[in-house]
Amino acid sequence: MSIVADLTKELDALASEQGVEISAVITRSGAPIAWHLPNGTSAETIATLSATIFGASEVIYTGHGWEKPRKVTIEAGEHGTFITRSLGAKAILVLMSKSLNKAELDIKSKEAEAKIRGVMQNE
Repeated sequence: MSIVADLTKELDALASEQGVEISAVITRSGAPIAWHLPNGTSAETIATLSATIFGASEVIYTGHGWEKPRKVTIEAGEHGTFITRSLGAKAILVLMSKSLNKAELDIKSKEAEAKIRGVMQNE
C-alpha cells in the first residue's frame, strides 16, 4: 500500500468510526496529500485555506517571539469545530466536525495525529 492510501485509510476511519466529517493531511504550503471530504467539497480549497490559517498563526506567534503553535482551533457555536495540528516540518492535519464538540474533536485530533505521524514515519 502507498503512503497516500495508508493516510486515506486513517482519515476514512475518522469519518466512519469517530464522527469527523472533514479530514485532510496537507502540506504546509497548502497542497492536499490525502483527504476525506463530503461530495462537492474541494480538497484544494480546504488545503489552501487551512494552511493559510495555520501559517498565519505561526507568523503571529513568532512575531512576538513566542513558540510556534502546534494546534489551531476554531469554534463555530456549540457544535462546529475546526482543528489543525502540526505533523512536523512538512505537513498539517486538518479535522472538522459538526457533531463533535471542541473537547471531543481535540481528543480525536490528538489520537489521529499520533497515528498519522506513525504512517508518515514508515514512508
